[in-house]
Amino acid sequence: MSTINSTNSTTQTGSQSSSGTAVSNAVTKTLGKDDFLKLLVTELANQDPLQPMDNKDFIAQMAQFSSLEQMNNVATSVNDLNTSMESYFQQGLLSQGAALIGKQVSGMDTDGETVISGKVDSVKWLDGNPQLNLLQTDGSYKTLEMNQIINVSE
Repeated sequence: MSTINSTNSTTQTGSQSSSGTAVSNAVTKTLGKDDFLKLLVTELANQDPLQPMDNKDFIAQMAQFSSLEQMNNVATSVNDLNTSMESYFQQGLLSQGAALIGKQVSGMDTDGETVISGKVDSVKWLDGNPQLNLLQTDGSYKTLEMNQIINVSE
């Protein structure tokens, strides 16, 4: 295994060097509330008693940490909302496709030139897009994506 540190590149076969392990631990671990409190207690324990840290500094640090925590909460909430909206959108598309079952549909084939038409026999879900299975007059089936529909009739 190769380990690259700040001064040179070395190849090791057994275990990682201590600096490589420290770097990988730092990359995979994020600071949380407990880490912040440990850091704060360490600062208090190791400060110079003749020149103690000003209370304003502690308040500023806590405010920054609180703001960071709130931004992380907002980012998590936005991601959850995005996931929910994608799910609702996909369900809506699938419902629209299901509503077309039994109807005569025309649309452009994937080549963009040929118009295909047929009665919607079923709807399938492929790569996040609903696709209509059209039963054509000759008995063959063609697949039509929802965004390629030109005309719908009874």
